[in-house]
Amino acid sequence: MRADNPPICKEKLVLPELEHSYRSVVLVGPPGVGKGTQGKLLSKIPGIFHISSGDMFRELDVNSDLGQIFHDYATHGKLVPDDITVKTWQRYVNNKVKQKVYNPETDLLILDGIPRNIEQVELLSPHIRVLKVLYMVCEDREVMFERIRGRAIKEHRNDDSDEFVVRYRWDYYKQFTEPIIDHYPQELVRIIDADTIPADVLNQILSALVPIQKECFSPPKM
Repeated sequence: MRADNPPICKEKLVLPELEHSYRSVVLVGPPGVGKGTQGKLLSKIPGIFHISSGDMFRELDVNSDLGQIFHDYATHGKLVPDDITVKTWQRYVNNKVKQKVYNPETDLLILDGIPRNIEQVELLSPHIRVLKVLYMVCEDREVMFERIRGRAIKEHRNDDSDEFVVRYRWDYYKQFTEPIIDHYPQELVRIIDADTIPADVLNQILSALVPIQKECFSPPKM
């Protein structure tokens, strides 16, 4: 995987603008820090809708325009360009609203894996209202690498079993993703200690999310 992607897609995709400025929380942290685990836990809580960039791409119809573009980049081991990533996100969110899976009036949106750099922050800014940035921190890099190796075995993820790919993702995160923490107003940033048991991490996250839900949303219908 490299950051210098080739211009595989020559046609400009045009999608309708989103109807809302979605009230959102951005989940940031390096590979292996536990974002996926926490995202799955959060997605089961009423009033929270979790979007993982990985799930978003995996749900693409391979025969659609965006699905074919993603396939072209993925098969070449390249990162999907920022504008295509955000357009994919736009379509994904629109579909979830239409399917009534996500209700912007009652659900707090958790963004996991997007935005992945400052360019995506700026592209997303017209569409989301960021209420909090949760910065998951684990100081021991090797611990996170070990978690990724375990995930590769458990979930049969070939990309996670490739040491070069794993370390590339870490380098990309440090160079491009982590700087978005300083891009947001610091009063929005909440540090989450991820070097502990998952239940403790979830407790820290909920202590940040629950006040937002109470202040900004009506209770969801059960």
